[in-house]
Amino acid sequence: MITAHIDRQTATIEGVTFTNTHSGQKRAYGDSFYEYDVTSDRTADEVEKVCRERIYKAISHAEWQAGLRSPGYSMGKAFRPYYEFKVLGAGRYRYVVTSPYTD
Repeated sequence: MITAHIDRQTATIEGVTFTNTHSGQKRAYGDSFYEYDVTSDRTADEVEKVCRERIYKAISHAEWQAGLRSPGYSMGKAFRPYYEFKVLGAGRYRYVVTSPYTD
């Protein structure tokens, strides 16, 4: 697994090229964000899979949010990193992982 936290690092995995554009908190006592500009000739579903499993492992924001609302959900799970994936068009994507603040 690659976890590319170093700002401006560029790498390619399985035909998906990504550049880390931001790593860390944007404000004091805030969540940490790991943001990537992604390009590929592969389908959006394939690119999303590479991002969530190989670039920075995380669950989808929808899965994370649904879990918070389910009965018996433990707070330990609330602090898992989650991602948002956006298709920008022409083989370009935006992948953002949020790691909730835990201090």
